[in-house]
Amino acid sequence: MVATLIISGIIKLTFKQTYSVSLNGEIIGYTNDKINLQKRINTYISSGNGSDIAFVEVKDLPQYTACLLKNNEETNDDEIFEKVTSTGTPYFKYYAITDENTEKVYVQTFENAEEVINQLKNKDSANAKDLGIVEKYETAKAEFKEVSACVDELYEKKIVYTSVYRDIGTQIVNEASVPTDLGVTLIRPISGVITSRYGLRWRDNHKGLDIAAPKGTAIKAAAAGTVIFAGNGAGNGYSGYGNVVVVRSTSSLVILYGHCSEVNCKTGQQVAQGQIIAKVGSTGISTGNHLHFEIRYNGTAINPQRYVYN
Repeated sequence: MVATLIISGIIKLTFKQTYSVSLNGEIIGYTNDKINLQKRINTYISSGNGSDIAFVEVKDLPQYTACLLKNNEETNDDEIFEKVTSTGTPYFKYYAITDENTEKVYVQTFENAEEVINQLKNKDSANAKDLGIVEKYETAKAEFKEVSACVDELYEKKIVYTSVYRDIGTQIVNEASVPTDLGVTLIRPISGVITSRYGLRWRDNHKGLDIAAPKGTAIKAAAAGTVIFAGNGAGNGYSGYGNVVVVRSTSSLVILYGHCSEVNCKTGQQVAQGQIIAKVGSTGISTGNHLHFEIRYNGTAINPQRYVYN
């Protein structure tokens, strides 16, 4: 009994009760407080460093084993923490500002993202309604920009277009005054049957061609150019055309696509020849699904069949 007490006393004088910490079977240190050490590790894994690192994905967690450690040897909680967390994959949290769902610029905080969008709205940027904020979690940091730089990069000046239409009244444009070369070669926007041609009709003076096709048929741009109007024409200088797309191809040439069921472009957009810009419908003043195809040269409607569908 005495020997046991003596040995016990020697052990207490020489050693202290602690925990060895191992990672993947290898001892990486010792701790006196495994509960607080593991809590610290768990906090970092779930919430990162409280700033740019959102969380850390760690596959292997430490194992703790009760043991005796010589009194003159120190525990190393900080070193253990660094070794455990360094084996994980950190995920960075930041924010993308999108334009029509396409990521354009990146900022570090949601407040910065909101400030960018608010400034663009105050500046009446043409794309203000298309902007959004996406929260990102990635393993690599993005290239962040200051609020002012983001505003400068995203800002789009609104272009105000006026109608280029001039009513030709009850008279047909003198064919001799119409150019034989518009400066561009046109393609057919759709294939279909021409149900109404350009010129005088029993009820009015028809300013284009009506080409019948099933609802939803894709309408292609007859020529490349800039969309100067896309949407419902009512109250916008194109009343009666329903959903309409108007494309300026040259300084003199404008092409109109009327009565669409849907519009697949927006004002100010550049479109290529053959690009789908809308779909056939029967909106506006219309009695059936068709495309109203109109060419305006220097503001006056002219006969499209001089250049296409001939």
